[in-house]
Formats: sequence, C-alpha cells, structure tokens
Amino acid sequence: MSKEINNLVLSAMSGNKEAYGDLYELYATDMYRFALAICKNTYDAQDAVQETAISVFKSISSIKNPEKFKSYLFSSLSNTCKRILSKNNNTNEFEDTGYTDSEIEFSIPVREALEKLDDISKEIILLSIVAGFKSHEIGKIMGLPSATVRTKQKRALSKLREELEL
Repeated sequence: MSKEINNLVLSAMSGNKEAYGDLYELYATDMYRFALAICKNTYDAQDAVQETAISVFKSISSIKNPEKFKSYLFSSLSNTCKRILSKNNNTNEFEDTGYTDSEIEFSIPVREALEKLDDISKEIILLSIVAGFKSHEIGKIMGLPSATVRTKQKRALSKLREELEL
C-alpha cells in the first residue's frame, strides 16, 4: 500500500469523511466489477458495493491494521455478495444480466468459462485479476492457506485456458 493510501486510511479511521470518500473513489470501480462478476446482476452488484461502503465506513475505526484496508474492504464485499446471493437465491447466467463488456471488461467466452468454475475458484480468479490481490492476500480474505489459493488458482487458470481453446 502506498504511503498516500495509508494516510487516507488513517485519516478515515480518525473520522475524516472526505478521506473515506477518496478511498471509496479509489476502489469503487474494482469493487463494482468484482461484485458484478459474483452477483451476475447489475442491481445486486450496486447494492453490494453500496452496502459494503456503508458497513466499512461505520466500522473503519475498528480496523486493526490500516495497511490491510483493501483486503478488509474486499473481504467485506465478498461476504456481502454471498449474503445477497443466498437471500435472492440468484442463479442467473451472465448473459441475462444486461451489463456491457465495458462494465466488467470480460468477453462473452471468458464469462462463460468463468461460469464453469466452482464458486471458490471463480472468487480466487476475480480477486486476483479484478482486484489485483496476491495469493497470500486472497488467502486472508477467504480464510484459506496461501498454498491452497495458489493451487486452486493454477487449476482454475488451466481450466480457463482449456475452455477458451475449444
């Protein structure tokens, strides 16, 4: 984490709403892309991002390690997406969502290949590609050992390559 981002987190933790707004602006696009890929529905993705932003804002002063803010944010977003999916029992496919390629930046074949992955593997790939996390960070977010994350990531990428070569 850059020193500037760390300073924003510390400022937001001390109650600076403007600093939190800057943090939100910094991560909002990646949060939305991640939520959209998980929820598969524009409205649910927007709700997940909004609920996460509010929840994290309310609890930001209790973050133990400011350097891990991004992990905390995406972990919270992941949990919110899962809660929304279970609440809505959402089983829509990517094609039914109506969002455009520019919103998530995946082609239709990539979306279809991602859908063939199990939920954990898909989340690992999305955290890695969309949010830019490393395996040890993904492990902390998902509560998995980093070796397990690397193994699942390698298998998922291999499966994606196979699907996209067909």
